[in-house]
Amino acid sequence: MDTAEDLLNPIHCVSHTLHKTARLVAGVYAGELRRCGLSRGQFPILQQLEASGGGVAMSVLAQRLYMDRTTLTRNLAPLERAGWVIRELDPGDARVRRVAITEAGRARLVEGRKAWRRAQAATLERIGADAWRLLEDDLRRVRKALS
Repeated sequence: MDTAEDLLNPIHCVSHTLHKTARLVAGVYAGELRRCGLSRGQFPILQQLEASGGGVAMSVLAQRLYMDRTTLTRNLAPLERAGWVIRELDPGDARVRRVAITEAGRARLVEGRKAWRRAQAATLERIGADAWRLLEDDLRRVRKALS
């Protein structure tokens, strides 16, 4: 069993281990989502926008997605060009930009959810639902500890 000192060896790097795992998992989802014209990064944006109802401030959306505003802006551009989202000035505060999902975006999200479900099912089949539940709890604790 590794001691605390052993865990300070770069071979046990938390960041690199999580990154490698995330890349493999992301590949499964990216492959399925690509079939319906969405990227892996666009799907959660549309999900959050639909859940927010009538639109949300970009700063709030970025926070909910654990994303900085610059990255969010870059990810919104193709969604806006496709007509799946709209960005507008907040009527109550011209300094605030709000983002909302369009009907076309909702239709794309329906297709995206089908693709996501295929990816989710394939991933859970490979790692096991019980193992995922335990890992999900552990990852939630990690996020809380690092927040």
